[in-house]
Amino acid sequence: MIKLYGINLSNYFSTAKAAFVEKNVPFEEVSVMPSQEPEVLALSPMGKVPYIEVDGTPLSETNVIFDYLEDIQPQPALYPSDAWAKAKTKEIIRVVELYLDAPARRHLPSVYFGAPVDQTVYEQARPDLDKGLRALKQLARFAPYIAGDTFTFADIAAYFQLRFTNLHTTKIYDWDIADDLPGLGAYLDLLGQRPSIKAVDSVMQEALAGFLPK
Repeated sequence: MIKLYGINLSNYFSTAKAAFVEKNVPFEEVSVMPSQEPEVLALSPMGKVPYIEVDGTPLSETNVIFDYLEDIQPQPALYPSDAWAKAKTKEIIRVVELYLDAPARRHLPSVYFGAPVDQTVYEQARPDLDKGLRALKQLARFAPYIAGDTFTFADIAAYFQLRFTNLHTTKIYDWDIADDLPGLGAYLDLLGQRPSIKAVDSVMQEALAGFLPK
């Protein structure tokens, strides 16, 4: 059985976990923190989670795990069969990860650990987030899913990465990004009712509730 390593606090771990559930691929959860310890680096070269282990061989990076799952379990398909539509789906995933999650992640010490807000990060991250949201507005279709009429890996990534982003923007800037992107709030509500998403997110929210500073 495939082993999936990470912690329920991690939005990327939850992203991979939801993909396993949606794909109906059996897996075993192994709780491990991201770390630079040798035993973690031996399985995940950057020390990040999630990563998986298949027959004793590791594989890291969420998007790579997506591709592996699609190859070993073609149905239900979570990428379009059309090459261009598949590429556009991956484009959305990259925008959400690189231009929304990544700048929001710079506030992680304040949001997760109660550290004082870094003024430099405060000033630098906001325009980056604005640009990321502008890019997503250009690409997102919400018809009803983010890439069109079919549920894809982009929806799984968007749900967990955008909710992570919004947790940070709300806490740091008092800014709900759904206010600036028409359709986003209803879209996230729609995804939140999907059984695979709902099951994984409920566990993540429970973990967050016991961890985040009050």
